[in-house]
Amino acid sequence: MRRLLVYLVSIWFILISQPSLAAEKTLTIVHSNDLHSHFLGAPSNTAYSPSVTGDDDTLGGFARIATVIKAVKQSRKNSVLVFDSGDFMMGSLFHMLSRERSFELRLLSLMGYDAITLGNHEFDLKPNGLAQIITTAHRFRQIPPIVLSNVIFSQQSKKDDSLEKIFSQGFVKPYIVLEKEGLRIGIFGLMGKDAAEVAPFASPVTFNEPVATAEKIVSTLRETEKADVVICLSHSGLGKNKKHSEDEILAREVGGIDIIISGHTHTKMKEPLRVNNTIIVQAWEYGKQLGVLDITYDNGQFALKNYQLVVIDDEIKGDAEISGQIEVFQNEINRQVLAKYDLTFRKIIAETNFDLNIKTEESNLGNLIADSIQWYTNKNEYNTADPATRVVASIISNGVIRDPIVKGKTGQIAVCDVFRAIPLGIGFDKAETMGYPLITIYIYPAELKKALEVLTSIY
Repeated sequence: MRRLLVYLVSIWFILISQPSLAAEKTLTIVHSNDLHSHFLGAPSNTAYSPSVTGDDDTLGGFARIATVIKAVKQSRKNSVLVFDSGDFMMGSLFHMLSRERSFELRLLSLMGYDAITLGNHEFDLKPNGLAQIITTAHRFRQIPPIVLSNVIFSQQSKKDDSLEKIFSQGFVKPYIVLEKEGLRIGIFGLMGKDAAEVAPFASPVTFNEPVATAEKIVSTLRETEKADVVICLSHSGLGKNKKHSEDEILAREVGGIDIIISGHTHTKMKEPLRVNNTIIVQAWEYGKQLGVLDITYDNGQFALKNYQLVVIDDEIKGDAEISGQIEVFQNEINRQVLAKYDLTFRKIIAETNFDLNIKTEESNLGNLIADSIQWYTNKNEYNTADPATRVVASIISNGVIRDPIVKGKTGQIAVCDVFRAIPLGIGFDKAETMGYPLITIYIYPAELKKALEVLTSIY
């Protein structure tokens, strides 16, 4: 009996003298960003076939992403958390019914996202539109936790009152705390400076300075909420110039953030960045990649154990449940949006034997869109009795051209592929119809020449 007692005491002494063996905890984080309603992958919706592998060259697709999320969860004994850092909306035909059906939020909920933040494009349909989207998802009981810490509502205007009410009801919170593996994990969201500047439709909503906000939130999470791990879902982004790389600045200036899951800049990374004690990750765009971090926590010390960027390609078979739900959503788009134009989501309307690309400078896709605007306006608005009504030139900004149109294996171009090329905008009519309005102006040739010279001088 004495020998057994000595043995047990010895085992107890070994365990307490080596806390790393007993206390180390592992956590896995899956992350995405800038999904932009790309449920069916890129660059061609018509080529995307998630139920079959090895037959197309598309990247992304929510059904494939769902498969990877499930596989990661099945392969780990520890807890797995799934996050997105904003701009999950605006970029395909599916966003045409976001206010009425909230397809994006509902899918993210079904796919098991634990928290997401809002990007600038979530404000493209104005504060009332975003409030409607969130309310709709809540009505369907399919909404992931949403965090955003630096939003400021106007005290003078009533145009953001509906969204302010959504925030006050807790549908969007400044931060949340999750308990996993015996750890308290604080998650908060930020809208970056550049993202805020390119969100004109957010007005009268404005955004507080990200670094100042982060300092306060991190202090609250660490000191009041006793968070062991702090994660920032930041729609700020990264840049080649370190002086203007917002998430690197955030990591340098704010201590206490363990992980920044970055978005907004559509950055294709090879490996995580480490700034001071903060790890920064971003997973490209449109769900073409999914980041997977395995982290350990031991005696107050956080460490990156492993990181993988999973390419979401045709080798991954899509999740049947998510594919089926997307098919239902696609049929709703056909009935409620396209039927009145005698169109369907996958209707072939053109063919090409070359790719139509996007470039910073002049591009064949930009020229085609500008020519199409001129042709359409003259066909519908030109009065032969009034020569002044004829459009002689049209201009399209490169910034609103979002996706290329590729020839693929068949050269066929469908309605959904054309829409993704220029999907953004909201009208000035009472119904706030989707799409930028066409504006016709009368101008002298000399004035047009001067205007174009000013624009080209920038480059």
